[in-house]
Amino acid sequence: MTAETAPRPGPSRTPVPRAVLGAALRQARTTLVRKYTTAGGISTLVLAAVLLVVLWVLRDRDLGGGAVATSGYVLTGFLAFGIVAAAVMGVAGELQTEREDGTLLRAKAVPHGMTGHLLAKLVVTPVDALVPVVPAVVGAAVLLPGVMPADLGSWLMLALVYLLAVAAMMPWGAILGSAFRSMMGLAWAMIAMYAMAAVSGVFYPVTVFPTWLQWVAQVTPLYWIGLAVRAVVLPDAAAAVEIGGEWRTGLTLIVLLAWAVVGLAVAPVLLRRMARRQSGSTVAEARQRVLSRGY
Repeated sequence: MTAETAPRPGPSRTPVPRAVLGAALRQARTTLVRKYTTAGGISTLVLAAVLLVVLWVLRDRDLGGGAVATSGYVLTGFLAFGIVAAAVMGVAGELQTEREDGTLLRAKAVPHGMTGHLLAKLVVTPVDALVPVVPAVVGAAVLLPGVMPADLGSWLMLALVYLLAVAAMMPWGAILGSAFRSMMGLAWAMIAMYAMAAVSGVFYPVTVFPTWLQWVAQVTPLYWIGLAVRAVVLPDAAAAVEIGGEWRTGLTLIVLLAWAVVGLAVAPVLLRRMARRQSGSTVAEARQRVLSRGY
């Protein structure tokens, strides 16, 4: 067999070196320690304390003919939106900042640097979403046990919903962070995200809206996250005010899984494209823009 007729080796996928995994874990640990030993990180505990005060004040107020406590809707809205805020807004904002301050450029210059950087984010983001949730959930379980799951199966389902929701939303945070080239553009996207959350059923059932808006809400993953959290935390009687009068748990999990799969397929492509565009000149241009405009 000659050199011309010899089969050419196909493309091979090199596994991530163990040293890169170790570096990613160290980076994630350093990031979390720095973030949650500052005033900004500690303020998340204050937010949880404020939520518990609100739940306590609303403990005797009911919705749905006395079947559902108002505090239950407040808690489920906090849990659902906390996931969205950390996995979408948090990741998008951090990527935008890292692109402008040169962090991504430095990661790009190191072998497997971008891979390690993104692996670190896979560790940090679920923790970011969990930090304000844990004290709120523990406090609610102690002070208001009636608004929390009562059995181990429900707690496990809540953990599954949490992980699946983070997996569904985190890639889309990365997509937003890579799609916008300035903080101003990203700020408008975040405003749109808040508006979407207000009408997508994160905080309350969408049956209060017109039928056409209910269909629009069901196109977004935010609706299914809110529905999934309410299905685990609220009593079965609360399903009466949902679309179809039921929780649709199986369909909810399938939809969230589908959003996660699509996001994980699209996000790496856009992130690689963003990394290729990074250079010293783009970082200097972004720094000059911030100095002259303030954003």
